[in-house]
Amino acid sequence: MNYTKWVQQFSICIALWFLFLMKHPFVYSYELGSNNKSIYFSLSGYYKNLFIGYKTNEYYDNSTYPQSKLLLTDVNRIRLSPNCDIGNTIAFHADIDNEIIVSNYTQSKTFEASYIGFSYNELYTDSYDYQNDDMYYRFKLHRAYIKAVAGKSTITVGKQLVRFGSGKIWNPLDIVNPISPIRFEGAEETKGVNALRLELYPANFFEIGFVYVPQRKNNELYSSSFSTSVYLLRNKIVIGSTEVAFLVGNIIERNIVGADIATTVHDGLLRVSVLGNKIDGHVYYVGGAGYEYSFEWGLTLLLEYFYNGYCLNKNPELLNAYYESIQYGMNQKRYGAVAYNFLTFNEHYAGISIMFSGASLFSLQATAIVDFQGKGVIGIPTASYNIIEDCDLMFYLMYAIVTGNKPSDFSSFDKKPFIAFELKYYF
Repeated sequence: MNYTKWVQQFSICIALWFLFLMKHPFVYSYELGSNNKSIYFSLSGYYKNLFIGYKTNEYYDNSTYPQSKLLLTDVNRIRLSPNCDIGNTIAFHADIDNEIIVSNYTQSKTFEASYIGFSYNELYTDSYDYQNDDMYYRFKLHRAYIKAVAGKSTITVGKQLVRFGSGKIWNPLDIVNPISPIRFEGAEETKGVNALRLELYPANFFEIGFVYVPQRKNNELYSSSFSTSVYLLRNKIVIGSTEVAFLVGNIIERNIVGADIATTVHDGLLRVSVLGNKIDGHVYYVGGAGYEYSFEWGLTLLLEYFYNGYCLNKNPELLNAYYESIQYGMNQKRYGAVAYNFLTFNEHYAGISIMFSGASLFSLQATAIVDFQGKGVIGIPTASYNIIEDCDLMFYLMYAIVTGNKPSDFSSFDKKPFIAFELKYYF
């Protein structure tokens, strides 16, 4: 049998079926006892082309010491998002990515840290990749989960995005998926976690949530344990225009406790968050506060402050683990230090962001962040325009000025612009 020809024909049939489903979602109705149920299947997705160029003095190839290099990258990503709803109780969802990344530094540690990341201690491998000197190809499951609704509770199992807290530039309670404000693709493009999530709604003003993220130990499949995994309990109470949330749990043998409050003050939203980590017998705090106000004519102003007591410059062991993970790869000790942490070099930061949206066709945003101890400031202007229906063009720029002698989060962009262009088409 000619397997190659059979696979080609099968692939063409699947592609045509996907194209048909994009225009004609599949609906099937059936009866279960006295209840009439329906199955609704749909397929959506997007194509993205992202070009990035910047020069850095912190480029790592196969050597131990950083070098200076102009880095150029072109990312092409096709995401297919099948979704299946069975009645109003069960939903299946997946985001399946095909990516081709072309760059002038593909075979380097900097590329691996920026685009591949580490899958250390994950339960299973959900991607396939291929790499040569100029190109990196990856097929991966970005999201893949099942969600079931039963009365006043929901349960979600699979690879998902788990986020807590109400911060915008920084989110101290977002400990499962910590996101840096200079990561421009945003939370939706952040790598998810394989988790079990249970949410209970005993009353309209009260919510209870539990998250369990099982993990390996020493990257061995049969060495998973409850104590070395992640489990979190969260309660949220809504009183009028005020939301209060509490978070407790364990993350890789360290205890955490946190609280978050968001309330309306003078028609704006005030947020305060704090998270305590107990690491090696010491308690470290991460916290933030912010105020957001939206004007009637489309302008939104946001001010935030961020504090990180467990920063790289104050903790030599954490700093060494951070650099060693880039240079030599991950092991259990380095993973325990850097995973599920806000990896900033310094303690005190402040940010201001101005956002404007005009007639849903274009939006502008300008963010400035100050690193007080590193004596650095970075400006991040972005512009997005809907050029045709379902197609957006975005421009993104980062430019920093660092005058201090201490390492700063913005040192890589000191007087060196980071430029990105993105074309995104939804189907």
